[in-house]
Amino acid sequence: MIPRVYFVGTAGSGKSTLVNTVKEWMENLSYDAITVNLDPGAEFLPYTPDIDIRENISLESVMENYSLGPNGAQIVAADLVVQEAERIKELMDSYDSDYTLIDTPGQLELFAFRGSSSQLISTLGEENNAMLYLFDAVLMKNPESYVSSRFLAMSVMTRFYVPFLGVVSKTDLLEPEERMRIERWDRNRNELIKDLRESSASLNVQLSEAILNGSESLSILGESIFTSSESEEGVEDIYAFLQKIFYGSDDLEKR
Repeated sequence: MIPRVYFVGTAGSGKSTLVNTVKEWMENLSYDAITVNLDPGAEFLPYTPDIDIRENISLESVMENYSLGPNGAQIVAADLVVQEAERIKELMDSYDSDYTLIDTPGQLELFAFRGSSSQLISTLGEENNAMLYLFDAVLMKNPESYVSSRFLAMSVMTRFYVPFLGVVSKTDLLEPEERMRIERWDRNRNELIKDLRESSASLNVQLSEAILNGSESLSILGESIFTSSESEEGVEDIYAFLQKIFYGSDDLEKR
């Protein structure tokens, strides 16, 4: 079964952009990957999907057929995607490629916290899966937000029993000192606690530290890979992570 890589994250974290970047990076090295769009509400994609759920389910058609507004239609559309799972799987299996890059809905909760998503992954194939969770770097600049972002990622991780990699996206939007600070928190829990305590004595800080202590350590997620779709920074590290899981770290054969 061709390895399937799910790109997951909050709205605006850069999932579609990173899917496009990883695909182009692989193509430049003569590797092959297909792209799958599972977001019925996507208005624009930076790549042309090889398989596109919008061909059968679109947000506009759901709004019209079910007399719903955009938010309600997103929920119904997410559940309707499951009905297309067998068809999508057949299409995916028809390709001879090295990887299948799967772009999930923009709203994280529609994919991560609805039972239909577990059913979808089960139908598409329970083996040879990995998940890239995108942290929006812009939303991790202060220690409280950093803890919240990591805790949300842990919540998603416990929903899906697949290899999981945290990816800090859009790092090109960070100032050098902001990036260094996030890297320091990512690699040293004591530094994070220290900065939490120094930021202020607010209730938010106390709650953040309680979450951090209650989870024993956010290191369960491992160290994140820092990426930029502008410069392709981190893409080779993503490739190395996937190769280790699926191909025993051997490089793919060029096509």
